Amino acid sequence: MKLLKNISYTFSSNALSILVSIFIVLIIPKFIGVHEYGLWQLFIFYYGYVGVLHLGWADGLFLRRGGQTVKEINKESISAETLMFIVFNCLIGFCIELYGVFFASHDIFIILSLGFAVLIVNTRTWITMILQSIGDFKGYAINLSAQSIVYLLLIISILFFKLADYRFMIVAFLISQMVTSISGFYQLRGVLNYNSKLDFKDAFSELKLNIGSGFKLMIANFTAILIIGVIRFGIQQKWSISTFGKISLVLSIANFMMVFINAVSLVLFPTLRRTKQIPKVTYEGIGNILMPLLYLMMFIYFPIMLIIPQWLPKYAGALRYASILMPMMVYQGKFEILSNTFMKNFRMEAKLMTINIITLIISVVLTIVNAYILHNINYVVFSIAFVMGIRSIMSEVVLSRKIKVKFISELLFENIFIIGFMFFTWNYSIVISILGYLIVMVLYLLYKQKKIKDGMVTLKNLSLY
Repeated sequence: MKLLKNISYTFSSNALSILVSIFIVLIIPKFIGVHEYGLWQLFIFYYGYVGVLHLGWADGLFLRRGGQTVKEINKESISAETLMFIVFNCLIGFCIELYGVFFASHDIFIILSLGFAVLIVNTRTWITMILQSIGDFKGYAINLSAQSIVYLLLIISILFFKLADYRFMIVAFLISQMVTSISGFYQLRGVLNYNSKLDFKDAFSELKLNIGSGFKLMIANFTAILIIGVIRFGIQQKWSISTFGKISLVLSIANFMMVFINAVSLVLFPTLRRTKQIPKVTYEGIGNILMPLLYLMMFIYFPIMLIIPQWLPKYAGALRYASILMPMMVYQGKFEILSNTFMKNFRMEAKLMTINIITLIISVVLTIVNAYILHNINYVVFSIAFVMGIRSIMSEVVLSRKIKVKFISELLFENIFIIGFMFFTWNYSIVISILGYLIVMVLYLLYKQKKIKDGMVTLKNLSLY
């Protein structure tokens, strides 16, 4: 039951993280203006690209060491490599600080904050990658929970002392990341050893191998962020910062459930590296459990549409886009847990990168047409769900051919269900939409009940690893 135990660790810590996120997304807008909230979202938007600056170094570490035990790791080497990683990010962060001080003409505080974020956030990423690689998901959960608690306490303090300002929120975020970066080194005291002579020669060899392995994965991850990023950039450029903030709020709500999905993905990768199950059986089994759960998670749309407009009336108009963006999590969840995880396990980073680049090109074209030529915000928002669907379909086709599984019928239902959900929630009342959703879900679950039971057996066997 090791798999379920590890998932429970990541679920509990991510549950806390999502509660803090809900607090930030739903409470903070009550205390700061729409423009200020837009600036905060602008920092979060740029912060999402900080991980690119280590050139896939941390990604390669996770890719190559995933599934290893502490005994299999050269402690003198990884300790030296950790020191090199920190120094490298210090230099990158310092360059950003110089740009902010001498060359930036606006958003200077955000740029300076990003300079600090490079060192703090990437160091914490490195620590969590090591924890995940060696299967220490309890340690990972503690670190994530600590970050969430520190961040929440700082935000509550800001509100209590009536200091609600996007700059204080950014500082609070960076402090929470820094505190848990420092505590992370204590957690890894059994892995990182600075009392003996450091092996820089082997560490440099590991550096080259990790960047060599992780660079393609980093490009894949970077382009994955850009897929939605260029669309958000188009919104920021062609509409006001207030509109950018409102759409970002809806995206944040739609992405709440992705926290749990990512938690499963983190545990699944090292487990797949150790399992002796046939890939086809594992893939189909996980899919039989995952897809019904993703469809059920879409139900959260309905309470959101009833509660949020009452709580945040300034954002009520933008919430109509939730009917387009909520189904996005089905495509995103399927991609992260099935396609992304299995493709990394099969070392198909090059194909993963190609799929993301093709999707990014489609995203850029749609942004130019919808934002710059047609200037239609509805089309822009719809294009977010469209490109996520395209990427999910392409990756499923590539992976299904690799492990020889049938996917046409499930793929057809998935897209008909999602398009139908968008159509009914956009055009009809919430009562009619709920009734239609419940009828389809009951029929689907009755049809899939045998496959769901088979999927449970697969997960039970997988948990032995």
